[in-house]
Amino acid sequence: MSRTDDMTGGGIKAVIERHARVPFEDHFLLAEVGLDSLAVLRIASELIPDPDQEIDPTGLAAVRTVGDLQQWLHGLLTSAKSVR
Repeated sequence: MSRTDDMTGGGIKAVIERHARVPFEDHFLLAEVGLDSLAVLRIASELIPDPDQEIDPTGLAAVRTVGDLQQWLHGLLTSAKSVR
């Protein structure tokens, strides 16, 4: 099993929980749980196995809620896995 497989669903949520300042639901805004753009980049860098993988700023700008963040991160992990 690869690291990407380990980081689906619950794994992504667990990493977000370590960075969030309060408990959250998927519909909560990132600011409501204490996540700013720097925290989001830290979360992404913790999850993405390839430090050279580019992060699309347009996709990141569309992330507003915790659920959006989970979907965005899952997409990054999926694209990292397909590049290998």
